[in-house]
Amino acid sequence: MEKIFNFEDRLVRFAGECIFFTRQLEKIFENEYYKNQLIRSSGSASLNFGEAQGTISDKDFILNFLSL
Repeated sequence: MEKIFNFEDRLVRFAGECIFFTRQLEKIFENEYYKNQLIRSSGSASLNFGEAQGTISDKDFILNFLSL
């Protein structure tokens, strides 16, 4: 696997890897619950980071970062 140094790209890859991982889990209630949580949180991390990078001022960046 190649090394990715861009943090945003790493977060996107992490979200994708989480999806591939969860597809391998047995379909029982407990796994389904945590699988859905893992997919939502890993995708949210990459989206929130991207949004924080697009802020205009330092104040905007801090407010976006604190909302993570």
